[in-house]
Amino acid sequence: MQILQLPPSDLQPIVMAGLGTGAAPFRAFIQHRSLLKSQGVPVGPMVYYFGSRHRSQEYLYGEEIEAYIKDGILTHVGLAFSRDTNSKVYIQHKMRQDAQFLAGLIDGAGGGPETNGAFYLCGPTWPVPDVHEALVDALAKHAGKTAETASQYIEKLKEEERYVLEVCGTLPRSHSRH
Repeated sequence: MQILQLPPSDLQPIVMAGLGTGAAPFRAFIQHRSLLKSQGVPVGPMVYYFGSRHRSQEYLYGEEIEAYIKDGILTHVGLAFSRDTNSKVYIQHKMRQDAQFLAGLIDGAGGGPETNGAFYLCGPTWPVPDVHEALVDALAKHAGKTAETASQYIEKLKEEERYVLEVCGTLPRSHSRH
């Protein structure tokens, strides 16, 4: 079982996808990087995707998140409130819009910590296949990989603890945690 923890380098990009109460662990990640930055320690980019049904009722830690955006702690945010519009928008839709950006953060092609991003998903299991597919598509379209090699790359990220799922419920076998 993996433990949800920050990557070893403070420069590594962190991509967090939280649904509902799955946002709670990411609050700690953001607070930690905020503290480091306030102490003059260089930190890598932090990207936060959050999804719930209604912004007005379920935007957990919303005021804090908005302050972290304003302060530059969160470098990019994708908010998906599925019941606030006529068409349901989920975090995987926001991720697809950011495909090139995400591929650059997690591809690792540059070899340094700033290109070896870590991806975390916290919350229920239902979005796991769609989120996985969005990442595979991003890597295939923008990192010169085929869908097959992109999927294999994500498996490698799991082994390196750079693709971490902290979800409740039953996952299809191909998405199970190591």
